[in-house]
Amino acid sequence: MIYNPFRPAPGPADLLRERLTHGRGRLMVIAATTGVWVMDLLLVSHLKHRRLIAPATNDLLHSVDAISTLAFIVVTIGLTISLFRGHKRGLFRWALAYLLFSMVQVITNVLSMVASAGFEHVGGLAGLWDVAAVYMESVLVFMFVYIFLDVSTPGGAFVWPSREGQDPPEPHIIDYLFISLNVNSTYGPTTEAVMSRRAKLVMSLQVLLAIVMLTVLISRTVSASS
Repeated sequence: MIYNPFRPAPGPADLLRERLTHGRGRLMVIAATTGVWVMDLLLVSHLKHRRLIAPATNDLLHSVDAISTLAFIVVTIGLTISLFRGHKRGLFRWALAYLLFSMVQVITNVLSMVASAGFEHVGGLAGLWDVAAVYMESVLVFMFVYIFLDVSTPGGAFVWPSREGQDPPEPHIIDYLFISLNVNSTYGPTTEAVMSRRAKLVMSLQVLLAIVMLTVLISRTVSASS
């Protein structure tokens, strides 16, 4: 890269974007998208097998899964082609489409838990694991959403703190996981300042879903222990 004194130094999000769109970073992107889809597919399949979802929502989940599977195949093909051909504009469009479908899957799973709040569950408190599984799915999906928002927003969606006299470090996946986990448990992005309005809206959605999951958890806990 040719040094240009009039060009501002790349920020943390710029460094991360460069790493994810070149070399082994491209394989990490494809592996991450596949992992999220497989996790959701296995979760819903197991919930249906154990009859932990109310029968009225089975058809809805089946339709969403069928659409999501087709969308995953199409988006993964487009994402892979854009990654290895260097089409950054197409890459971000495919990534946005994938993440939107992922958020729809999370919302659908949360709504299915709401619909099954009064459904008869077996296993006492041990049967509450599905709430924890959907909770962690939400954390992971929104973690990838925050990565996308950070690398696609000019200047970055977050301001990363640094030690005095040092440049801000390149963010790591653990940093975004830390943000997502904190937003899912408390209304706040921890020590990182949020500069993007889109990121603020996404955080608001994540908080609302977390509140719903907490309400379902309390309801199911009282029902299982009574």
